[in-house]
Amino acid sequence: MAGKILVVGSLHLDVIVNSSRLPQPDETLIGDKVSYRFGGKGGNQALAAAKISDKVLMAGRIGKDNFGKQIYDTLTNQNINLDRLKMVDEASGMSVALIGSDGIYSAVVVSGVNQTIDLSDIPVPNDLTVLVLQNEINSDANFEVVKKVPKSTYVIFNAAPALTPNKDFFDRIDLLIVNQLEAKMLLSKEAGIFDDLGALKKLQNLGPKEVIITLGADGYTGISRDGEIFSKSGIKVDVLSTHGAGDSFVGTLAAFICKGEHISVAAQYARASSALHVQTPIDQREKIKQVDIENMFLLNQ
Repeated sequence: MAGKILVVGSLHLDVIVNSSRLPQPDETLIGDKVSYRFGGKGGNQALAAAKISDKVLMAGRIGKDNFGKQIYDTLTNQNINLDRLKMVDEASGMSVALIGSDGIYSAVVVSGVNQTIDLSDIPVPNDLTVLVLQNEINSDANFEVVKKVPKSTYVIFNAAPALTPNKDFFDRIDLLIVNQLEAKMLLSKEAGIFDDLGALKKLQNLGPKEVIITLGADGYTGISRDGEIFSKSGIKVDVLSTHGAGDSFVGTLAAFICKGEHISVAAQYARASSALHVQTPIDQREKIKQVDIENMFLLNQ
């Protein structure tokens, strides 16, 4: 029987602006179109996990405003358990994402009520299989929930955005997932030549038992708890937008870990999910199903 996945994290409504390219500093650029989409790393990862698992639980906060209602409705439509979601009289989180015609994006996040999350009254299931955390809520809340989960729970931490690592917190992490920039920030490395293999081992030395560094279009590389290195190049697809691709990777990986897959196999499913994500129009991504991910996986092993 598949286990339960608890995602604790941010919930936003994203304002997405498409333009021919990203603006330069001090430049005003005319955009092509604007759309409003469900977002936040926590929410995106929960939606990705829910494509695979029917036992996804979401813990977070939203405001009693129009953005909050849209967020709530989206989660409800995906059959995500919202017993741990609290609505309060503050502004919901939001972000503004700028996407160029090449699919590359930049974003600014306004966390709003996400930074007020208090997990002291959030019940944690005794049979929780996987916990998923990110850095878009306050770090104290992350630390609090890690202390509450059963020792048997597999804890995934997506350190995005990257913050100064906390040794006590990292010692409880089973899997750390970061991109190259976040890896450099955690290791206090400057931009330039980057040794992925060396970085994996150094990140593992910070405390997490397993580490994956995502490499964008180049795939990912990882290290398991027994020191096995596993890597895959990216799946070649026509990219429409990379917005949310990392969250798709994390949520899908969490779901397949929960199903009992080894991390190296779960990462391949996550890679397939991300490839589907970036080649699919934003307003069609909710239609991606488990069978689509599995087919992409089989075609690109």
